Amino acid sequence: MNTIEQRLEYLEQSNEALRMQNQVLATAFKGLLRALPADTTESALEMIREAFENDIAALQYEDSPLAELYHDATYTFFHESDH
Repeated sequence: MNTIEQRLEYLEQSNEALRMQNQVLATAFKGLLRALPADTTESALEMIREAFENDIAALQYEDSPLAELYHDATYTFFHESDH
């Protein structure tokens, strides 16, 4: 039983570390977008949204179980970047 508890604790810590890494990357990316001129930012966001949509379409085409998770993460990113 102890081994299962240790593995669970390790997985929880790994998940937290991964979430923080993703948050750091998202924050850096948002800061980079804010530093760009408004017209460049708008164009960049359009291209980024298109790239995300292409990835989601590819995941759905492959019937990947990660498609919904990717979609949710993308939605969250853009929803938070609007604030």
